[in-house]
Amino acid sequence: MKKLSIYIFILFFIIPYVSDAQRWKRYRYELVGGIGTVNVFGDLGGGAGVARHNTLDFNIEGTRPTIMVAGRYKMKEILAVKVNLFLAYANASDSYTGNEARSNRGATANTFLIEPSIQLEYSLIKERYGRRYTFSNIRHFNLNHVNTYLFIGIGGLFYFPDKKINIETGVGEPGKFSAAFPMGIGFKYAMNRVYTVGLEMGNRFTTTDYIDGHSDKFSQGNDSYFFLMFTFAKRLRSSRKGLPRF
Repeated sequence: MKKLSIYIFILFFIIPYVSDAQRWKRYRYELVGGIGTVNVFGDLGGGAGVARHNTLDFNIEGTRPTIMVAGRYKMKEILAVKVNLFLAYANASDSYTGNEARSNRGATANTFLIEPSIQLEYSLIKERYGRRYTFSNIRHFNLNHVNTYLFIGIGGLFYFPDKKINIETGVGEPGKFSAAFPMGIGFKYAMNRVYTVGLEMGNRFTTTDYIDGHSDKFSQGNDSYFFLMFTFAKRLRSSRKGLPRF
């Protein structure tokens, strides 16, 4: 009788823990949508110094809109893969820079961007499941319950700069395709058991210097661009065969 009581006691505490720990397997799939902003770091605009092709060349005046659709699959509790499609309308202009030479040049470019990409996500703080980790229980909100992840990936970039740029100091002709390498950080929190909201930000490094349709003769690197995305996701339950239930 004593042994039976011990077994019941163990099962009473262990079974709920195991069930909660495996809950992520029931929601391996997610449909994701997002809206946000894009900033290009190229040869037009930028900071007061030489063009750096990174976030040091950030011009808030050049911020433009972007949208995203994606699908996420959890391979492990802390490891996921996400397939993305981004559409953006980017802008870069010498009128934003404090560099006198570029400011006097006065060139402006608008570029339509299409980025299909895939990224690997590693959770620093794993995702929580259950009502107590949602906005319905916001009184007990804890930063340790916010799914925080780093991501890195690879993709392609189709870019179409306008034809208004005609600068004698520039060289070459713009292409229309480049490799893209996403890298950044994301945050996600549950609204309820099915829907989540999040924030994702990251830079895209590329193999082209012509996203803004121009390359300076003395350019020191390729162009890059930065996405800031507000995301909304729907969790999909997994069937017994491991497929998503829509």
